[in-house]
Amino acid sequence: MFDYETIRLIWWLFIGVVAIAFALTEGFDFGAGTLLPFVGKTDVERRVVLNTVGGTWEGNQVWLVLLGGAIFAIWPAVYATLFSGLYIAMMLVLFSLFLRPAGFDYRSKIDCPKWRNAWDWALFLGGTLPPILLGVLVGNLLIGLPFHLDEDLRPSYD
Repeated sequence: MFDYETIRLIWWLFIGVVAIAFALTEGFDFGAGTLLPFVGKTDVERRVVLNTVGGTWEGNQVWLVLLGGAIFAIWPAVYATLFSGLYIAMMLVLFSLFLRPAGFDYRSKIDCPKWRNAWDWALFLGGTLPPILLGVLVGNLLIGLPFHLDEDLRPSYD
């Protein structure tokens, strides 16, 4: 029905739309986490900042899951090359994203200023590190990764 070039264009458009949707929706959530120590000086102010993203932050991360799953389904060799070439940055993104749900869930469990302050810093790191590291990832992709594929489509880095 469609030739290869048309299907490839459709998939690239799909990946682009999902990446843009992730950047637009999750950018607000990352910004709230990044600005948390600077905007919210009191516990009440910080709770207000967290409540602005409280209803949507989990749903916004679905775009990232869809992006990773789509790349894995469409181009497994690209997925494997991306994760093996940028392994440290991808693992740091993953681990910093773990801080967000824990911070949202555990921040208010114990009424102790030290406890809340620790989780506020976890939310700060979870909001600051992923955009920086994803910027490193996209920047390296735009510059180009130094690899080539052999006859079995296995990547080898130079």
